[in-house]
Amino acid sequence: MIRFLLDGAIYFYVFGFFILTDCIIGQSTSDHIWVGGYQKNFDGQGGHNMHIMDFSNDTLNTGYINGPMGILDNNASICDKDGNLLFYTNGRAVMNANHEIIENGTEINDGVWARRYWPDPTRGLPGFQDVLILPDPSSELGYYIIHKLPIYNPPAKDSFGIRYSYVFFDISKNISKVIVKNDSFYLKNDCLWAYLTAIRHTNQKGWWILQPTLGTNILTFLLDAKGINLVSIQDAKHLFTKEKSSSSGTAKFSPDGRMYAIYNETDNLLLYDFDRSTGLLTFKERIVPVDTSGQGIFCSVEWSPNSRYIYTATQNWLHQIDTQAPEPDKRIVLIDTYNGTLDPFATTFFLMAQGPDCKIYMSPANGSYSLHVINKPDEAGKACDFVQNGIRLPNSNGGSLPNFPRFRVDEVEKCNPGITSLFGEQVYYRRDLQVYPNPSSGLFYFKSFSSPVDCRLYVSDIQGKILFTADLPAAQIAESVDISHLPSGRYNIDIYPVENRERIFYGTQVVKI
Repeated sequence: MIRFLLDGAIYFYVFGFFILTDCIIGQSTSDHIWVGGYQKNFDGQGGHNMHIMDFSNDTLNTGYINGPMGILDNNASICDKDGNLLFYTNGRAVMNANHEIIENGTEINDGVWARRYWPDPTRGLPGFQDVLILPDPSSELGYYIIHKLPIYNPPAKDSFGIRYSYVFFDISKNISKVIVKNDSFYLKNDCLWAYLTAIRHTNQKGWWILQPTLGTNILTFLLDAKGINLVSIQDAKHLFTKEKSSSSGTAKFSPDGRMYAIYNETDNLLLYDFDRSTGLLTFKERIVPVDTSGQGIFCSVEWSPNSRYIYTATQNWLHQIDTQAPEPDKRIVLIDTYNGTLDPFATTFFLMAQGPDCKIYMSPANGSYSLHVINKPDEAGKACDFVQNGIRLPNSNGGSLPNFPRFRVDEVEKCNPGITSLFGEQVYYRRDLQVYPNPSSGLFYFKSFSSPVDCRLYVSDIQGKILFTADLPAAQIAESVDISHLPSGRYNIDIYPVENRERIFYGTQVVKI
């Protein structure tokens, strides 16, 4: 862990570590490892600069990893009963805990569309809720990867079908391989992009898988010992369109499994009662948290662990909806608006996911070094403690968070509030530092930089390890920095004002040849 001490404020560059104080016996740990990041490594190592968020065991921390494939959008992972990572996918390949592609683990979702429009599999597959990993109800060694494949369909518009791939994973024998790949189980190809989600059947063995389609339908599949079968095509009581609905929002079950929510800016928030024994949906109501006048922006929805509050993120607005409010006109609360931070791009609101620690994490849509966090989502209104840019990542995320089913729907505690975190109280906001030439043999000149206060310059490698620092006195223009003594590679150059009430730093990444 790296931290800076600037004018009495502690800043954790690679965000801290977590302490699990009260282990809840028997809780599912299937979602305890999150993997993200997508930037290519240019330091001779190959692969991609990525990060891991580990909620398992007695200590939870984040760290840098070098992976064979980046995760730009679609993202899913699965752990064993002890919280150890088994494998993860970016929608195009399957990687194990050693960040190696498993046997037969490439060419997931391969086809004409992928080769034509998204030929680089190391970036994964576009979309943000189109892949799920579900344990096989009939085998402790099998896992279904449910994934949506774009279909190239000229002259008509492209469409989406649903496939599955099957992973056999035997740790005791060190065997992991994909034994079924891209097998179709829904052929009509009318699915919306995104909105793929799942929850346990009441028998605690099978899985309900739901997916809205173009038009007015919601597909309801059951994964059980017989495989995946379409149980019903239910009336959504709403019209979904390719132009307004597809790829614009997400769908989530409430943690108690009693409700199902779909949200995007055009369709707004659609709520349904859900029966986990039959898979039956009953339309409840439509709620309009914010009118964005059809701006075509990405949105997401997530529930509080107690299943009372719904959060909707819509680019510049985060709202909380109280499903139990006695006065309906007061149940929608504006929690916060985007504060304009660039890190290095606009960190507007986007994808949300509930963590095993009862917090809700939110990723901006752009490649950002930070995540927003709702620290107390079970609390009403602004007491939910939403912090923008509240968590610093080791490297850039790609607007991605894992898509998990509700693993703990039948457990009393839907998450573990005993997982505590030690984050830096201060998060610093990045502004571009312009240097030239870049690349260079080691001497980099600043185009223009001056500060009325003393500053400190840091040079670090891409893993965040500080290599050296230098003081920059106030009002003196820093002309250059010399890293010619370092090996060839990619480095971070950051300048932090010592008196830094605005919590702004200036940074760039350079290549030394």
